[in-house]
Amino acid sequence: MSEKRVMRKLKKLAARISAKIESVRDEMDDLEIEFELIQQHINKLETLAKETPTNNDEITVTIEEDEEDLDLENSSAVTVPKKF
Repeated sequence: MSEKRVMRKLKKLAARISAKIESVRDEMDDLEIEFELIQQHINKLETLAKETPTNNDEITVTIEEDEEDLDLENSSAVTVPKKF
């Protein structure tokens, strides 16, 4: 091959490599931005999770029993007082 042809091929190759490097830089910038957004979102979710009770935390539930125990076994018509 002649030197001119080799130089043209090398310049063409260098231009392609330069274009690839630039596109990779752009993609890296985009990924860094997305990564920072994801980290911020994770931090927000972690703070919310600390504020709300989880299943592992004890939650006390009080069950209010009716004042009257109804004997439904032997009654044909049972009247239940309305709660509301």
